[in-house]
Amino acid sequence: MAPVRFLAVGDVLVDVLSAEAPRREERIHAPVTIRAGGSAANAAVWASALGASAAVVGRVGSDPAGELVAGALAGRGIEANLARDPGAPTGVAIALGAGTSIASPGASARLAPDDIPDPLEGDALLVSGFSLLQASSAPGARAALERFAGRWAAVDLASPSLAAAAASHLEEMSAGANVVLATADEARAVTGFEPEDAARALGARFAVACVKLGEDGAVGVQGNQVEQAGIEPVVRRSAFGAGDAFAAALLVALAAGESLDRALHLACETGARSAASEDGWPPVRER
Repeated sequence: MAPVRFLAVGDVLVDVLSAEAPRREERIHAPVTIRAGGSAANAAVWASALGASAAVVGRVGSDPAGELVAGALAGRGIEANLARDPGAPTGVAIALGAGTSIASPGASARLAPDDIPDPLEGDALLVSGFSLLQASSAPGARAALERFAGRWAAVDLASPSLAAAAASHLEEMSAGANVVLATADEARAVTGFEPEDAARALGARFAVACVKLGEDGAVGVQGNQVEQAGIEPVVRRSAFGAGDAFAAALLVALAAGESLDRALHLACETGARSAASEDGWPPVRER
């Protein structure tokens, strides 16, 4: 059987990860990692580690940082469909320790319909809410949903503020998606409910709805079926990537024909592995 074809569309950045955060006016020495990142790249890397054929669609700058991203994805065996923006730099996200981050989306915020292959062929598609729910990149993200020719199309709501702003027109914004993923805060912003009731409410609007609960696992709804999955406690070491790893694993499992229960457990396990890793990514040997 051919591997699942996984597509990730949206944020493609350079991540700068510091193991520690300094106190105010303090200078410290700490391990720092610079790697390709953003939600699309993170998800594709984990999909590849799980055995899928993975591709990333996004926009980077015409700069050395864009070359770094393209090279890093190629080194993982991931197809990189990256438009090069002549007027904006490659976006950057900086994490200080496991809890503080700063992002400058750069070229990623200018994702456009011309950046999206037509048709967009695969078994599973993940579109970042950072792209879909912001005006400058929404046309490109919506084009991905419109052009996708496959079974599972998912939207991750990305942040509580973006989710709240889109609450009244979420179905219109995400037309073509049949899976929605949200944290408890994002789900509450859209529905006004706590996790299980929020998952049920979202499940009435999408074929599959998953609400991520951090250390408490996740709850998923498919029709009248409600599933919950827990995780083994881990020490969080990376600020970026756990939610993207969760999404990738869930979609790869669904596309492979797994049940919601099995897909949800695999997603929780993979998200925990990402959180516990040094930089949020799997080791290269897992390809």
